[in-house]
Amino acid sequence: MDEDIQAGYARSFRGKLYVRAVGRDIPLRLSRSTDKFSWGITPEDDWLQAGGPKDSPVMSFHFDSRTEDRLHYHISIPGNPRTKKLGISRNGYLGFYWNAEVTDFWKIEPLQLTDEGLVCYLRDHKGHRVGALQDDPHFSGDWIALLNVEQGTVVTFLLKQTA
Repeated sequence: MDEDIQAGYARSFRGKLYVRAVGRDIPLRLSRSTDKFSWGITPEDDWLQAGGPKDSPVMSFHFDSRTEDRLHYHISIPGNPRTKKLGISRNGYLGFYWNAEVTDFWKIEPLQLTDEGLVCYLRDHKGHRVGALQDDPHFSGDWIALLNVEQGTVVTFLLKQTA
C-alpha cells in the first residue's frame, strides 16, 4: 500500500463517503420511511443510500487494522445519546443500527489518492464489494440507489476526511 495512503488513512478519523457514478460524486443519505421507490418498497429509517440534494453525513472511521492492500474500520454515525453503527441486513443492504450488535469491520480498498480524497472500494468483512441498485426513476427526480453487498453494480467511492 502506498506510504501516503498509510500515513493519511491508517488511523481513526471522521469523514464523508460519496459514490462515484454518472460522472460525478454523489452524496450518501440515510433513508426515511417516507421514501417511495419505483420497485414498490418503502424503506425504514437509516438504510444507507446514494443520492439526493444534501451532503453526505459525517461518519466516524474507527481504525481496526490493515493488510497489505486493505484498511479495516468500524464505521458509525456519532450521535447523542447513541451511536449508529454501519452493518448489513440479512439480504445484504447497508444500514445504520442503534440496537443490533454490529461487530464486523468494513474494508477500504484504496485505488487512488487524489487532491479530493481517497478513491476506493468499500467491502464488507467477507470481502464483498458494495454495489448500487439504482431506483430509476426515483419519484424525486434525483439519482438514488440502495447500497448492497450481494447485488447491484459495483461502485467506487470517494472518501473525504473532515476536520
